[in-house]
Amino acid sequence: MTIIYTGRNLTIEVDGVGYSAQTSSTQVNAQNSATVYQVLTGPKAVQDPTSWELQIAGFQDWDEANSFCEAMVTAATTGDPIPFELALSTGATVTGDIIPAFPPFGGAADSALEFDLTFTIDGTPTYTPAP
Repeated sequence: MTIIYTGRNLTIEVDGVGYSAQTSSTQVNAQNSATVYQVLTGPKAVQDPTSWELQIAGFQDWDEANSFCEAMVTAATTGDPIPFELALSTGATVTGDIIPAFPPFGGAADSALEFDLTFTIDGTPTYTPAP
């Protein structure tokens, strides 16, 4: 039987701190592309290097204890990669290092203050299956 998971089965940690309560969506995405060359025997596709991204969307949490937004400002100011772990409730994980990015500050008067950030993953993330 196939088990259907939802985002509620995920947890996210960045630099060792859990941020699941502030986030509404989190996923790791591969950016795949190929170059097609025309050779004498027909087209030949060659896989280009894959780049990886971590997408996190959620709610701005300025002035809160363990603020994700404030942590990202601090990390983006230094510019050093920081570790992340995206985990499924089964125990499967994807881990790696992201290049920090500055979150937005503010928003529309009639809406919750949200952010939607895409982080470049430094290198290739590591997938670890559930035990």
